[in-house]
Amino acid sequence: MFWADKYIRLSFFTTAACNKKNLITVSFPVIYFFNLKIQFPMKRQIRASLAFKQLKPVDKASFGANVISSLTAAGTAFPNLPVTLTQLTAINTAFTTLVAKAASGTHQFVAQLKEQVPVWNDAFTKTADYVSLIAAGSDSVVRSGGFLPTKGDTSPSQKPGEASDFKATINGSKGTIKAGTKKSLSTARALIFTAAPDGVTVAYDDNTMKIIAGDKTVYVIVDTQRQTEFFNLPSSTAFNVNVYGVNSAGAGPATTPQQVVTQ
Repeated sequence: MFWADKYIRLSFFTTAACNKKNLITVSFPVIYFFNLKIQFPMKRQIRASLAFKQLKPVDKASFGANVISSLTAAGTAFPNLPVTLTQLTAINTAFTTLVAKAASGTHQFVAQLKEQVPVWNDAFTKTADYVSLIAAGSDSVVRSGGFLPTKGDTSPSQKPGEASDFKATINGSKGTIKAGTKKSLSTARALIFTAAPDGVTVAYDDNTMKIIAGDKTVYVIVDTQRQTEFFNLPSSTAFNVNVYGVNSAGAGPATTPQQVVTQ
């Protein structure tokens, strides 16, 4: 078991000795269990959290849609919104459209999206402040407006989803695999990468990793970076590589393994 905070960058492998900085490898013939738990402090102030301002654009769009839906369902609970529901809807719809267009990488749409972020932030910040005013310290009222309270919130965080853009490939160097995700797992505070040769089973049970290795070596990396590399792997060996995210709520689902043969 290990404990870590948001500043950690901890990597560990499964062959008896440390052969590279931060990388520990251990060979074993039996099943090993790793209970992975990360604990982070929680903010405590009873208001609507403004953490949504730090979300990626695609997550802002989803968050905005949820706020609009919640405020609509709340009816007269928030009678004098500083930005009307019609205006919020128009802002979020335009923002969502730009997010989709910018995903193509077209410079014009990427630039337009950057210009729209402050507009979106301003509209939803004003709304959050108003919800905080009406809530008067009630976390349930804050939630009814589609926001999360920043203090007195005893509900657990949501676990990370599966990394939809996970990719594992060789990187041109002997005995090296490159694995990572560019945009997925934005709420994860650490990423766990594994590289298992054929004949080895890696199973996950919530925060517990079960590695059935026989006489083979399984390589496991725990990292706060979205990209990682496995070093000193056997050459001409097929490895099944995957990743899953971890945050204060626990471990999210693992990706389907991708097979990579080292050079």
